[in-house]
Amino acid sequence: MTLKLLNNIRYRIARRNLQQEHLKLIRVRKPHSLESAQYAALLYNLPDEDTYKKIEEFIKSLNDLNIKVKVACYTDQKIIPYYFIPKLLQDIITSRDVNWYYHPVKPFVKDFLEEEFDMLIDLSLREHFPLLFLAAKSKAALKIGHFDEAHQDYYDLMIDVPPDATLEYFIGQVMHYLTKINTES
Repeated sequence: MTLKLLNNIRYRIARRNLQQEHLKLIRVRKPHSLESAQYAALLYNLPDEDTYKKIEEFIKSLNDLNIKVKVACYTDQKIIPYYFIPKLLQDIITSRDVNWYYHPVKPFVKDFLEEEFDMLIDLSLREHFPLLFLAAKSKAALKIGHFDEAHQDYYDLMIDVPPDATLEYFIGQVMHYLTKINTES
């Protein structure tokens, strides 16, 4: 019981700190579509090998549209899963790679947060605080994620999906809305 209470306190402090840090963020918001974007950040949770394969397909489809993709994923595991293949533009955060405030502390994080991506796509279907941290503090021009009332300050476009939505469904919705965005002013 005390461990659960301690984790709850940690989480509340982490959320409050993130909200305060987010207020200091300076970024230029700009709409982007699949046609206008050249550089995207992709965040996702990695629970299993099947998810990894689906994400690899999504990355390939973005690359086919001439969008360079930098990836950060999170796993609740303490070690990097055997099926995750490290690549130049892909990084992973394990449960051991977060500090007391659930902030990711791997070396790539600082550079990731300084990058000015055309868009950031968070494919997490439920909250994973290290990914929320990256999304909230990113300087991406357009930030996309699933709808969660508590995260409205962190994303520019939130897509409401049913609680039982699959990753494939969410990816389809993201692609649909990114084709509809009008970038001409």
